[in-house]
Amino acid sequence: MRAFIPISLLFFCISATADVVIFKNGDRLTGKVVHKLGPELVFETTNAGTVNIQWSEISTLSTEKPVVVMLQDSKTISEAILEPAAEGSTDLANSGSVNLDEIAYLNPNPEQSGIGIDYKGRATLAASDTRGNTTARRLYAEAQLTARARDYRYSLGGKTNQQHDSGARTASNWATDGNYDWFVEGKKQFNYVRGSLEHDRFKDIDLRSTAGTGYGVQLVEDNSSNISIRGGLDYVVIDHYTAGNESYPALGWGVKASHRPLKYNIELFHEQDGFQQISEGSNMILRTRTGLRAPIAAGINASIQINLDWEKDPAPGLKSTDTAMLIGLGYDW
Repeated sequence: MRAFIPISLLFFCISATADVVIFKNGDRLTGKVVHKLGPELVFETTNAGTVNIQWSEISTLSTEKPVVVMLQDSKTISEAILEPAAEGSTDLANSGSVNLDEIAYLNPNPEQSGIGIDYKGRATLAASDTRGNTTARRLYAEAQLTARARDYRYSLGGKTNQQHDSGARTASNWATDGNYDWFVEGKKQFNYVRGSLEHDRFKDIDLRSTAGTGYGVQLVEDNSSNISIRGGLDYVVIDHYTAGNESYPALGWGVKASHRPLKYNIELFHEQDGFQQISEGSNMILRTRTGLRAPIAAGINASIQINLDWEKDPAPGLKSTDTAMLIGLGYDW
């Protein structure tokens, strides 16, 4: 009996210094509240790591330290310690009880609270160096920076691909792009402006520039998925090395999608930009990136992706399709 008392006290102390989720079936989970976004609570545990809990399965919850609470019907946010209450509710210390259905966010990001900007970046590198009977070198690098606030978002990206085979240059291209989205207040729809620059000697493109504007929809934006589509009008200008220069208006579109399956620690992604000429002529340009990323440690991930560039009417004597499979390492911050 004497041994039981300190063990019980130790268990009580551990529970008292941790956030606690009580499920509707009576189960309890201790750890730390990370944030609540959409229908899920992100909860960090000691043994199981970070888990996503369905908000609808929670009876009540409590926190050791104050968390930021934002309700469904108000943009006002407050900071409070959560205390256990009747099923389907929680007590905000010194503020009374609130139903769980009324809570929109816990520890909201800047894009949810409207306070500050959330910056995210990613860089990927794929390289090879072959020596001996065959001598070949290849370097592919890309990077992207995204800034997200509640009412707007912008991103900048760039990539380069350089390749030599037996001393001869076999690939030399680079591209950069950017967009600015401003959201309709309280909605998932947004207006946008975007532009891009591209150089590819082996496609006879000294410089291809695009600029456009249009309308988009953020279909999904939560812990596991991010999907947006956009469409509008663009203007395309192409300066060739040997072929005649081109310029024309086009219907433009874009797709960005990523998804993390709950059972697998990977990210699937697909990005696409397209331009369909609407003046005299029928040229179409399509650029896609598709693949997956698997985290390794401390923001480092392994990635495999396929890049596909297609042009309906390429310069004379050149092929319409360019594809590249890339295996490399990336870093997210």
